[in-house]
Amino acid sequence: MSTDVFIANPITLQAGVEPPSAPRDRVRETAADRPPSKPPPTDPRPGIDPRQSIQDLRRADVEIKHQRIRELLDRAELDAVVLGRAESVAWFTSGGDLHQDFGSEASSVLLFINRKSRAVIADNVQSARAFEEELAGLGFHLKERPWFDDPARVIAELSHNKRIATDLTTFGCPQWRRDLDPLRDLRRRLTALERQRFRELGRALTLAVEATCRNFNRGEREADVAGHLAHRLIREGIMPVGLAVAADGRLKRYREPLFKSEPINQTATIRVVGRRRGLCASVSRTVAFEPVDPEHEANHALAAMIDASYIYFSRPGEPVAEIFRRGRRIYEKFNAPHEWTLDYQGMLMGYSPRDALLVPSTNLVLEPDMAVCWSPSVGAARSEDTMVVDSRGFEIVTEAQDWPRIEVSVKGYTMSRPGILRR
Repeated sequence: MSTDVFIANPITLQAGVEPPSAPRDRVRETAADRPPSKPPPTDPRPGIDPRQSIQDLRRADVEIKHQRIRELLDRAELDAVVLGRAESVAWFTSGGDLHQDFGSEASSVLLFINRKSRAVIADNVQSARAFEEELAGLGFHLKERPWFDDPARVIAELSHNKRIATDLTTFGCPQWRRDLDPLRDLRRRLTALERQRFRELGRALTLAVEATCRNFNRGEREADVAGHLAHRLIREGIMPVGLAVAADGRLKRYREPLFKSEPINQTATIRVVGRRRGLCASVSRTVAFEPVDPEHEANHALAAMIDASYIYFSRPGEPVAEIFRRGRRIYEKFNAPHEWTLDYQGMLMGYSPRDALLVPSTNLVLEPDMAVCWSPSVGAARSEDTMVVDSRGFEIVTEAQDWPRIEVSVKGYTMSRPGILRR
C-alpha cells in the first residue's frame, strides 16, 4: 500500500532556548513575556480597515449577521428569532461576553431579532453591564424587565401572532433540532473580523501552551501545570473552557483526559480549548524529559503525518469523508489500523468548543472560512492544531512558534508539524 505522506526530515528540529540568566516567576510569565518567532499575522484579504475603531468593526460585523438572519427568516417563512444560547448571542453580537457564568450554555440576556430591528431582553440586574460593556453602539434596543418577572411574558408580547423560532426549549416557540440547526450553518463561515480574531486567539493560545511546556518542573503534578496554563490564559483574556494534562502515557488509556494529581516524570501532553470574544480554538503540545521513549517518539511522528494529511486536504470543496479516507490509509500503512476508532479525529470550531464532531460518514463538504481542528492520536501521542479553510487552501491559526518541528511531505508539499519538546 502506497501513500503520498511521509516524514521529509526524520530529525526533530529542536528550538534553541537559552537558559535564563536570572530566576523568573514561571506562573506570571505569559505569552507576551517571550519574543515571538515571527511578526503577528495580519488579514491578507480586504475587509478589515485598521483605521476603524473596534466599535465600528463590531457594528459592521453585527450588520452582516443580521443580514444572514433576514435571509434565514425568508427561507423559513418566519417573522423573528429568539436567541438565548450563549454561543448564539456571542456570534450575533460580534463577541459580546454575555454568558450566565463561565460554564453555562445559557446567555444572561435574550435577543429578539426580526427583519428590521434587534432587541435585547434583559433584567434590570444585567441590562447596565450588557449595554455599557458589551453592546454599546451596536444598534440594539433594550426591553428591560424586573429580575423577578418571567422573561416569557416579554417574549409573548413581542411574538404575538408572529411565527417565531428559537434556539431554546422554552417560550412555546418551535425549537430547531440540534442536528439541523440552521444557526450553526449561519455561523460556520467566519467573517473577516472573526478571521482576524481567530488568528489573534490562536497565536496567544499557542504561546501560552508552549511557555507552560518550557517552564514546569519535573515531578510537578498535572493539576499544577493546568493551573500554570490557566493563569497565563486568563491574564490574556482567554477562558480555558477545556483543559487537559496527560502525564507519562496516560493518554494511551484515556484519549480524552482532564488532569489529576499525578506527577509528571517523563512526558506530558497539554491540550487546551480557549475562548475569547466568543470564539473557541484548540491546541496540543507534548514535552518530554530526556531520555525520550523511542516508541512514543515514533507514535508522535505518525500522528503528525496523519495530522498533516488531514490539514493538507482540508480545502474548499473537499468532502470530509474523503479526508478521513486519506487519513485512514496512513493508519493502515503503518500498522495502526484501529487507532482512529479509539479517539475523535476532528471537529468544526467556532462559537462552541465543539461546533460539530467530524465523522467518516458525514456528508459535509468544506467551504472557505470554516474553522476545523484535527486531533489524531496514536497510543499516548497526539498532534493537534486549529486551522481555517481558506479560499487559497488553509491557514493554521495555532501554528507552532518557538518549538521543535517535524517536516512532513504531503503530495510533494513540505509542511511543519509540532514535534516533541525535549528537556
